[in-house]
Amino acid sequence: MHKKVMLFLLITITLLVPNNSLAIKIYFGKISELKGTPLINGKVARKRKKVYVGDKIITDSRSSLSIFMRNKTIFVISPNSEVILKKTDKRSSNTEIELKKGSIRSIVSKLKPKNKYSISSAGAVAGVKGTEFIAYSNSEALCVFTDEGVVNILTDNGSVSTRKGEMTQASKGIIPLEPVRYEDDEKLKEMFQTLLSITDFKIPDDLEKSERLPDIIARWNINYASYLADAKKYDEAIKSLDYAYLFAKSHDFKAEALYKKSIIMSKFINDLSSAKKYLSNILMSYKDTIYYEYAIFQMGFIAYEQKDYIKCKKYFNKYKEEFPNGRFTSTVNVILNMIQDKN
Repeated sequence: MHKKVMLFLLITITLLVPNNSLAIKIYFGKISELKGTPLINGKVARKRKKVYVGDKIITDSRSSLSIFMRNKTIFVISPNSEVILKKTDKRSSNTEIELKKGSIRSIVSKLKPKNKYSISSAGAVAGVKGTEFIAYSNSEALCVFTDEGVVNILTDNGSVSTRKGEMTQASKGIIPLEPVRYEDDEKLKEMFQTLLSITDFKIPDDLEKSERLPDIIARWNINYASYLADAKKYDEAIKSLDYAYLFAKSHDFKAEALYKKSIIMSKFINDLSSAKKYLSNILMSYKDTIYYEYAIFQMGFIAYEQKDYIKCKKYFNKYKEEFPNGRFTSTVNVILNMIQDKN
């Protein structure tokens, strides 16, 4: 009878205790430094507080924190970031962190051969073995600057490895950008210094610059694509413009990336279908940019080259109606006069 009573009590207690209170917390690390009021699972973080797998960390524009792990790895979460501590295997010290947005600076200790450390974001994974790097994400794409060692960037479409002084970008569905030496590029070096400052517990003198990072990265990609196109590396140029579009916040930069992709596709790759797709995107979504005018003209000009004169007249008449004094007006008039009797 005694044993039956004990069994009944154990079953009753198990049913009454909420499931989440029985879950075993997996230790991840400890907050070693913080600034401002970062949040962990919605509560204000404290120095020396332990953090666990599954914890969500959010920082605003004036807060940041660093986490010290048992394997002596340190990573700093910058302002305006959102991070989820995904998993850590106590036996092997395998660690994964999801960077939803913002930036993380990682200073990874020398790991054992079977151990690994990775940051995942936007469909890409940055895996390391013992290095220092900064990862930045706007949730659409991931940008990685490697300061020491080697970082392997993997997506579903391919992988690259970056070494000291190199930068790459990655996103789901796109091949990672071939690594570029940021020490040899003043704009990239400036980006790296901005990321370095916001992951060093210092509010940059020009806080606005850190908040404009998505557009700064987009602008660099657009310029880099022009360099690649001049070198006849058209596939790489398209890839760089893809990243420009993903990073950009500004409608102007997004539309410019689409427009320049259409030009490369139509003039150098002879893929008019893709070119028209990018131009149609501009016509639908970016009417507030100068590239709306460019897109109308380009759609008409492609139709003219394909001898689709009805469609050409449609776009060119639309152009004259919306931009009577536009930059392409004289060309539009010349072509319309040439095809006025053609169907």
